[in-house]
Amino acid sequence: MNKREIEQLLDEIKAGAMEQYEVIIDHYQQPIFTYCYHMLGHRQDAEDAVQEVLFRAYERLDQYSYSLSFSAWIYRIAFNHCANVLKRRKLSRFLPFLFNRDEDGRNYVEEQIDRNYLGEPFDRIWKRLTAEERTLMILRVLEEKEYEEIAALLDKKPAALRKQFERALKKCKRYLPAMGGMANDGSKSV
Repeated sequence: MNKREIEQLLDEIKAGAMEQYEVIIDHYQQPIFTYCYHMLGHRQDAEDAVQEVLFRAYERLDQYSYSLSFSAWIYRIAFNHCANVLKRRKLSRFLPFLFNRDEDGRNYVEEQIDRNYLGEPFDRIWKRLTAEERTLMILRVLEEKEYEEIAALLDKKPAALRKQFERALKKCKRYLPAMGGMANDGSKSV
């Protein structure tokens, strides 16, 4: 669906044809899910996030300005939502006293979080990236978006994003060897 078709749909929705929003949902649901899944690392959280993002986009449709692509606008909503979820998750991780400890003093909730989210080397590397770095990696690599569109989403210059992308890649490469990331022939992986 091109920009003109989306804008026409948005005009119809704003004029009262609410059922046309289903077309928007059908078009963006899967890409937003993919983005949220890679940001949050959990299927249920991503499904919840998609519903929240699409609902917020509908609620704030009157705030959408045609100067920005609708795709960049809805991804910005998704980015903000996922960043908030990650902040809450991080907060709960650093405030273990919020969780009840068993008689033996073990915090099973915290251990469950560690098992589910930090079990694999990739997840550990991924967690070291900021929400903005994750967004950049997802949009650039998985969604194959151009730097110009990502720049509109993150309100940055494309050249700055290219540099940030390079730094994020170096960051990933730096952490991999420290986690045992060696190839079979003894050379460093990545």
